[in-house]
Amino acid sequence: MDSSMLGTMECGVPGAAGCFWVVDASTTGPAADDPGLGNSARPFYRAVLWPGTPSVRAAVEAWSGPPPGGGLPYGDPFHCPSGAVALEVGGHRMGEVLPLDGPGVYWCLTSNGMQLSGGDPMTYHPRQEDPYAVRLWRVPGQLAAELPLFTRPRPRRVARGAFTVSHGEFWLSARSAGLPDRPPVPDGDAPAGADGVVAIPTMAQDTRVAAVVSWWDGEPPAADGITLGSCQVRTDGSPLRCWSVDGPGDLALAVPGPGRLGVRAWRRVEPGEDFRYERYDVRVWACSGP
Repeated sequence: MDSSMLGTMECGVPGAAGCFWVVDASTTGPAADDPGLGNSARPFYRAVLWPGTPSVRAAVEAWSGPPPGGGLPYGDPFHCPSGAVALEVGGHRMGEVLPLDGPGVYWCLTSNGMQLSGGDPMTYHPRQEDPYAVRLWRVPGQLAAELPLFTRPRPRRVARGAFTVSHGEFWLSARSAGLPDRPPVPDGDAPAGADGVVAIPTMAQDTRVAAVVSWWDGEPPAADGITLGSCQVRTDGSPLRCWSVDGPGDLALAVPGPGRLGVRAWRRVEPGEDFRYERYDVRVWACSGP
């Protein structure tokens, strides 16, 4: 289905500011020393200016879906609980408030003057009033807050954890030695298993996620959210743990013993007060086979 622009706003930004912020209309952007500045899943989005830019004419656009022309979102999506955004420069709000397509989590597609003009990054020189576009559209498949994770039947055991991921993936390890030297990578947007480890893809490259790993007596029922897929992996009987490139998280789930496991994962795009909007429902059960 074709998308359409819902609205737009423009604002001048001095190059000396170095960046501008697209913020949820009900909040303000962070202070420069905010320890969460590098974390996503916050109610603001930072757009960095091209070095040496005299000034920028920033256009923020709201879309009903992915804007035409292709391209992937740059950076992480952000949570907009009010359903409207404003633009801030140097801690000061600029211009009007732009309504979006309702409250929720939004992708951001940013384009600076070099990208908009099709210039060469090695030779591009920004101009006065250099154009800068930020296009926003809702991440699809969002769930209502507080939707129950389990109904009937229910798992035998459940472990919960939260951690920071990078490079668009995290791992579920079923081996005592942790991750192998070359851990598996996701199969596109689907899990992939090898050497006692399952790689699970995330929506954003670098973000904070929450995960629930559960043990089932048999193949588990379907869950709410976006189905990522399933795979099998062998375990040496060690507790299941979630890992990122920074090391193991605080999640651990005991398994009955060594053998082959089935692993199926769902992504729940579900904003919460903990600023995590990527939540993973990972269901594990014993499989027959060597």
